[in-house]
Amino acid sequence: MPTKESNPQLWTLRFKQHKVTVLLFVEQTQSFSSIKADLQDALKGRGYSEINQRSLPSDAEDIILGLPIDKNDPSKGWVGLDIPAMDVEDETGSKKKMGGKKSVLNASPLGAGLRDGSLLAFKFRSEDAKQDDDGLDLDDNDWDVVMPSYDEE
Repeated sequence: MPTKESNPQLWTLRFKQHKVTVLLFVEQTQSFSSIKADLQDALKGRGYSEINQRSLPSDAEDIILGLPIDKNDPSKGWVGLDIPAMDVEDETGSKKKMGGKKSVLNASPLGAGLRDGSLLAFKFRSEDAKQDDDGLDLDDNDWDVVMPSYDEE
């Protein structure tokens, strides 16, 4: 069997909710909107209609992605991947806008500082979720991620 040439532009990202883990091959510069659609397709392709009694959304944009607070210890919790818009002062004292829906930091895995093999959580936006002016979810603490453990119970 011939060996397959590796493509450094393709990364494997791990997406986790409850006890479900999905591995997706994505391009470094692929948009998160496209990645969310691929994640939704992968879940539907495996026959999931719900995860832990939460129904899959009909729109992939209702999938919210998160990063571990400490990438070496995901049990410390998760924070939303979307970076809200804010004014940042640079060394000259001038203010610049950073973050927001159209920011390069929110555009792709490369822009967000992810790497090959990065772990992300995902959850589904609920109908009654509170959002800020940028449409970002304000209820950021309800990540349902169960990490495997080797501890005996």
